[in-house]
Amino acid sequence: MFIRTCSAIALLAAAPAFAATPINETRPLAPDGTVSVENVKGSIVVRTWTNPQVKITGTLGKGVDKLDISGDTRSLDIEVKYPNSRGGWNLWGRDDSRTEPTNLEITIPVRASLDVGAVSANVDIQQMAGRKLDVSSVSGNVVVTASSPGQASFENVSGDTTLRITTNKLDVQAVSGDLHVSGGIGGEVDIETVSGNIDLGAKALDRLEINSVSGDAKASFGLRQGGTVKGETLSGELELNIPKNTGAKLHVETFSGDINSPVGRVDREEHGPGAKLDATLGDGRGRMDLESFSGDVKINLQ
Repeated sequence: MFIRTCSAIALLAAAPAFAATPINETRPLAPDGTVSVENVKGSIVVRTWTNPQVKITGTLGKGVDKLDISGDTRSLDIEVKYPNSRGGWNLWGRDDSRTEPTNLEITIPVRASLDVGAVSANVDIQQMAGRKLDVSSVSGNVVVTASSPGQASFENVSGDTTLRITTNKLDVQAVSGDLHVSGGIGGEVDIETVSGNIDLGAKALDRLEINSVSGDAKASFGLRQGGTVKGETLSGELELNIPKNTGAKLHVETFSGDINSPVGRVDREEHGPGAKLDATLGDGRGRMDLESFSGDVKINLQ
């Protein structure tokens, strides 16, 4: 949906100047159904209840064509439609102010899956516990709290992403926005940013991949027996905080950055830059491979 939403921006444009229109719609949905929501400008607020229904309230912004609701009791699509024109919106969701924000307040069954696509709309989700949660945004902030999806994925270009969730499969990507991720996170985590910072707090992980170009990346987590960690950064600092009883083979390598570790000895190149460290933590059953070009790598045992 992330790519589809961005590609559709070129078709969106301004519209006649009508006042904001109140929204009050209800549709039936199976308790484990799927809801998809798209809104370019404004906000998307999602809450949950135990009713087998989707309730949609809020206001449709001035100049917007309509709110399109389609689907059935298994899958419901909610999309803010804009009149077609050559002018108006560009790739990043900025327009010429001929349309006003649309604010959607949507209540879905607590076990329903959710797919959200936004451009410059902020996204706020609470207490979602469906099988799957997907959120993509261009410039809006994304906040998800008190939620426990079976698996979750997030893509954000320039907005910040703040997650306090419980899940066993998590994928988070950003370009310049910061990532703040915490909660009962286990299983597998992939987290990546270009220039934004990463702050990850997780429980016992089977696999972690954490990557940054120029942003700093900090991760506090436990590693299950036989678990793996792969971390890479170009110029950002990489810091891992792990329990003292962690068991893993540790390999760290940098070109010009420093290596700080409570175990092992840092070997430096005799001529020219470069340093590496190989050590064993605990029973050594897991694997941790960390690499940096000019950023420092720090490992802390807690």
